[in-house]
Amino acid sequence: MKKATVSTVRFTINFIKKQIIGTKASFDKASKGSGLIYEELAEKVAKHPDFELVVKEQKKHTTKAKKTYNGMDFDFMEAYISTRKNAKQLMEEYEAVKKMAEDSKISVYPFTKKWFLGEFDPDKQGFDMEKAKKEISDYRMDKAVISATPAPAKKQEEEESDDLALVVNQ
Repeated sequence: MKKATVSTVRFTINFIKKQIIGTKASFDKASKGSGLIYEELAEKVAKHPDFELVVKEQKKHTTKAKKTYNGMDFDFMEAYISTRKNAKQLMEEYEAVKKMAEDSKISVYPFTKKWFLGEFDPDKQGFDMEKAKKEISDYRMDKAVISATPAPAKKQEEEESDDLALVVNQ
């Protein structure tokens, strides 16, 4: 009766570079001097005595750092939307998205944030919070300056009414 063997290949052969390649763990297990892994390595070394034993480089898992948007809340999104030229239309879309999330009984903030980032960062380059905060600040400053300065049209209307009063009084 034949002994059942595992058909896992732990060592590969690179004929071009004349190498027997395996993981560090496989070489460590084979170094014990007995077992299936040792037998597999011994067989390959016997067949190819002039080949070099090489430890395979492990793939490095590179994970992107999670993009966080500190300070992005509903008030921030609304303030940023107000700085856009088509703010009224965008605000209607924003409110519709929030209502859709509420009606669907799903988390409102993540759903709305996803829409917001899709709208204002469509190419997924990373929404620049600092730039957006500056835009909001500049927009508010411009609004404050505009509301503080008297409108020239109003002044012209006053002059016209004064002229009419002079004509009526004569």
